Amino acid sequence: MTLIDNTHYLPLEDYDKPIEDLRRFTGIVLLLYADHSQDLKDRIIRNFIARGMACLKSILGTWRLGNIQDCWILHRSLIDRLLHLRSIRERNEFEVFEKWSFLRKFENKNSLVSDPEIRHKLNPEWSSFSSTDRNRHDQLKREKIQWKRPSAKQVFKDMHLSLLYKVGYDFASSHVHPMANDGEEDFLKLTGLASEPLFDKRVALHNSLVIQLTLIQEGLIASNPHWRGLVSEILDQYFSLLETGSREYLVTLEKLLNAGPDFQLCQQPENV
Repeated sequence: MTLIDNTHYLPLEDYDKPIEDLRRFTGIVLLLYADHSQDLKDRIIRNFIARGMACLKSILGTWRLGNIQDCWILHRSLIDRLLHLRSIRERNEFEVFEKWSFLRKFENKNSLVSDPEIRHKLNPEWSSFSSTDRNRHDQLKREKIQWKRPSAKQVFKDMHLSLLYKVGYDFASSHVHPMANDGEEDFLKLTGLASEPLFDKRVALHNSLVIQLTLIQEGLIASNPHWRGLVSEILDQYFSLLETGSREYLVTLEKLLNAGPDFQLCQQPENV
């Protein structure tokens, strides 16, 4: 996993196609998730992968606009998904995580709906609760669901990737909340006092692509469907692209896209 190394970055113009190709590949994988499993764990995994891919596309667009600090903020969100998925997988907490998520969203929404200064301004279609959701909320409250978000530092330490915490999560977190020197480069660009970037910013995009590839890998490892070696081969070739510039993944991806309807990329275990 190459996170910071100027010698391994792709040329500035060469990130768009690999990310678009990864989006196409991810779409195929997600469709197969939908076809082969509606298990709670697989639904959470596919949603993590889909949200990560959407985030990566947003990072690319933001990076093209030159808003690098916003790229790091989105990168922080992306890496947060990776560490959550890793922790949930290791502890087999998919069910309790889903229950906790339902409770948090329900109660956050209910706090708005119950506020007399706000509730009359809300969209009625959004602010209402179904009887099913209310009953489930009451049931889960009786269960006293207990779950805490994982420690980023500990998760990456357990993955033997403490560097990922330092150069990814911790560094990107410094862009989320205001700092005294925030906006210095934006000031220079807006005023025309400086028109060129102060230094190479490909690291934000490069590292985000690394994180999304790793997120997909984590999801496939944890999922119920058995995936053919072609899937991991494409992901490995993507890492080779980032390491060496090799575009071998294009050949393998083309094989996948041209495969006939009888080609089975994954198989659902009988006991799920």
